[in-house]
Amino acid sequence: MKPDSYKKHFAARTAAFRRFNAWEQKHPVEMGAREALAAVGKLYELMPIESRHRVFDPNGVTTMRRALSRLEG
Repeated sequence: MKPDSYKKHFAARTAAFRRFNAWEQKHPVEMGAREALAAVGKLYELMPIESRHRVFDPNGVTTMRRALSRLEG
């Protein structure tokens, strides 16, 4: 992708996130703790077995948050 294409793609994704955020504010999730925990459990079951047994490394999360904080300005 050319730099100009990256800018267009980023602008399109940013606009999509803004539209979603506006929609989400009008449609709050009403889920109790029991339902939320069941949903997380179901998502965990959908993960491949290898992923479930892998040791969690929080460095990837830290790196991603650092990168995203730069995007937010």
